[in-house]
Amino acid sequence: MKLEFTTLDVFSSTRYAGNPVAIISVPASAKASLTQTQKQRIASEFNLSEIVFLHLPTSSDSQERHIDIFTSHAEVPFAGHPTIGTSHYLLHTTKQDVTALITKAGRIGIELDPETQNVKAEIPHDFHRHVVTWTTPLNDLANPTCSIVNGMSFIMVQLPTLAALALAKSNLAGYTYDTTPLDAGWQNGLIATMYFVSQGTDALGRRKYRTRMFGTREDPGTGSASSALGCLLTAGGGKERFVFEQGVEMGRRNVIEVEVVRGGEGGQEGCAWWGCRGGYAGELGGLNGSYGRKE
Repeated sequence: MKLEFTTLDVFSSTRYAGNPVAIISVPASAKASLTQTQKQRIASEFNLSEIVFLHLPTSSDSQERHIDIFTSHAEVPFAGHPTIGTSHYLLHTTKQDVTALITKAGRIGIELDPETQNVKAEIPHDFHRHVVTWTTPLNDLANPTCSIVNGMSFIMVQLPTLAALALAKSNLAGYTYDTTPLDAGWQNGLIATMYFVSQGTDALGRRKYRTRMFGTREDPGTGSASSALGCLLTAGGGKERFVFEQGVEMGRRNVIEVEVVRGGEGGQEGCAWWGCRGGYAGELGGLNGSYGRKE
């Protein structure tokens, strides 16, 4: 079996910046034969922070696409930059008439801004703040742990300066896939650490932050962590817009725009973010090709 793939740089309009993701197209005829175990082995071989398996529909009229998201170690129910990258690939690169992605965390509505060519995704959310907190020599706070969905959890570490941010080196949780410290019913997926520093506001009134995120390694741009951080920072309710700049220390600058609305119907929280600022889709080193495996 051969599977076609495309690589994209997400959250950037600069080639070789942003956060790379590989999108592997799975024909409908191969869906039953390609197992989750085989997908994990393929994801491990790519060795990127996440890999997307894009399941092609049996009907060309379908406006939904089912996707599976894998890190190099495990499948996850949702992740930000693979979602934005896949949305950009579908709506901008290949110009398909798609309105939603179906993930293990739920349905994600997607749309393309006709002027900026940016993608907007309304993410599934079940924001939860856990009892457990964490300490670090970098600050004197009890740093909270938050989930944006069940399976994607982040320790949020606020730091006073960029100099302090430069000292961040690791995930406070230790092993990223040990979720036993989380609240009962939430011990799924992974725990990573998001470090952040306030940078004031921009000309549009959006709150600006520099961030770094560590799981098993440092991640250049993390949409799920940025969305969770936006929800945490909007704890008082209302509507807020944020710009998170991540990956600078790695030489892979990402710009992630997040809008959060809290206190809507039923008191639910909502998050949405813009990404893939521009279009270097499929141009990460010219990597468009196919992945073959032996039966």
